[in-house]
Amino acid sequence: MSARTGSGTEADAPSEGSVRQTPHFFELSGEHPSLPIAEALWCCHAECGPVHELDRGPGYLIVSMPNEAVRPIGERIALTHRIGEHLLSCDPAEAVRAAAGIELPEGTFAVRVRRQGTNFQEVDCNRLAADIGRVLARGRKVDLFEPEVEVRVVLSDRAHFYINRYEVDRSGFEARKVAERPFFSPISLHPRYARALVNLTGVRRGQRLLDPFCGTGGILIEAASIGVKAVGSDISPEMVEGCKENMRHFDLEWDELTEADVGTIDEVFEDIAAVATDPPYGRSASTRREPIDDLYSRAIPAIARTLRPGGEAGIVLPRPCPQRHDGLELRGAFEQRVHRSLTRHYCLFTRR
Repeated sequence: MSARTGSGTEADAPSEGSVRQTPHFFELSGEHPSLPIAEALWCCHAECGPVHELDRGPGYLIVSMPNEAVRPIGERIALTHRIGEHLLSCDPAEAVRAAAGIELPEGTFAVRVRRQGTNFQEVDCNRLAADIGRVLARGRKVDLFEPEVEVRVVLSDRAHFYINRYEVDRSGFEARKVAERPFFSPISLHPRYARALVNLTGVRRGQRLLDPFCGTGGILIEAASIGVKAVGSDISPEMVEGCKENMRHFDLEWDELTEADVGTIDEVFEDIAAVATDPPYGRSASTRREPIDDLYSRAIPAIARTLRPGGEAGIVLPRPCPQRHDGLELRGAFEQRVHRSLTRHYCLFTRR
């Protein structure tokens, strides 16, 4: 499996394993052109091991994976709306005819058609859904409100049919936004992107993930929410206590949270499988007057020393990602424009 990234670099992952796998469709959120695909692939890697990518395009990804992996992946993924069993892909003009060959599970059903972006604007989505529904009915009962089987058709580069198996609940991310925390700083990733950063490391449930600039705990909250052991540090004791307060507020546990300078984290923490962190960018963020270049030149080698061999790091920087840095090798890079003076660079490294 190879996850192509926004910078043209590749996010390497192992090849397909021996477990029987079937095609599944990820209906992506579209919040970023490449982050959702990479997050989906690394969620698959974390929950079921290597998977084989079948296809990708605007707003979707199709992979082969075990049916049993759908729920655990859906419970942790952030930048996807739905995951389901892929049925077929075709030209929209052939969609009604192609539907005649679909065999659905028993039960009431409904058909939903959604256009991705501006694709196939000439197609009336409601009419197409009704026409497909008539073909699929075959004596079945239609239930538009609580169907037992929901057939979804996404009009992207083609018409993609799938049976919805998991609806991702994204409301929790809004409930954990900065303003909803008892202790907060305005400088923080949105919970969806904090979760995506955690997922992009490929960390598994039960493994230890470190944020050495934990601040108010946004990244650790997302890690702990999916069963990853949250480990954090910050040079500010006020931030460490605030992070603990926020974790308690969301009824989450942590493995270790302590005051520490980033340059000494390898002396403080052990058995770190992954690092996910959003370091200070300077300006409004506090670096205790240390020049930002000096801070980064101390932080990144310390992260490399702390990670166990083969460990993964996701580091958000306000500048392009280095290809290599002190034992860390870049495996993926993504840009996210925040405003005129800030572009976030999501840098994904492997500890060699």
